[in-house]
Amino acid sequence: MDGYDATTYGDRFADVYDDWYGDITDTDACVDALARLAGRGPVLELGVGTGRLAIPLAARGLAITGLDSSAAMLARLASKPGGAGVTGVVGDMADPKGPGLNPGSFGLAFVAYNTLFNLIAPGEQQRCLTNVAAMLTSDGSFVVEAFVPDTSAHADDTVAPRQVTADRVVLSVSRSNPERQEVLGQYVDITEAGIKLRPWHIRWATTTQLDDMAAAAGLVLADRWATWTGEPFNGDAPAHVSVYRRAPC
Repeated sequence: MDGYDATTYGDRFADVYDDWYGDITDTDACVDALARLAGRGPVLELGVGTGRLAIPLAARGLAITGLDSSAAMLARLASKPGGAGVTGVVGDMADPKGPGLNPGSFGLAFVAYNTLFNLIAPGEQQRCLTNVAAMLTSDGSFVVEAFVPDTSAHADDTVAPRQVTADRVVLSVSRSNPERQEVLGQYVDITEAGIKLRPWHIRWATTTQLDDMAAAAGLVLADRWATWTGEPFNGDAPAHVSVYRRAPC
């Protein structure tokens, strides 16, 4: 998508993110599962956004660092009650650098709700897994939550209403390219004050591709669930929560 870079999504969605996505998954179940995996931490969240998960994890006494490419997202996080408990770092998920992002530092790293797929350039997802693996403690975990793509789907263009009220219309426009494993789109947010475009762009990966990337990073699959409550994963599951750990030496 022309004009789209690593900061575009966060900067264009920061003002509506909590309203649109605050209850996108079972936050309590997600936080419970992550807290169990974290043990005593510390914890790293990639694509922390406005802190939907990081703030309640910090409230449980865990030291948590939240990485995001968007300063606007991190500003929203910092302004919230409890936001001061999260160390926000502006950075690139594919090559995370910054205060405290050191080898062997984290008992848990995670990337929730398809956020890994925001890395769209070839090789970026692999670099992310490789770099994050190096930041885990010897018994640390890396958790990826993502949708399960329909690999039989054909290229498709869609336009559909997302929201229609007396003073606002939001249209969802998307274009998919299964051969490139890409989907890109715009939310066209129309009010009497004008039009705001909220673009997004993802490159999806199958569970097999993720497992292969993890193996190349020195990680092995320890668990895979269909939900954060631990429902068994099977071929009909629309999403997965995959827990990776360091491969035995």
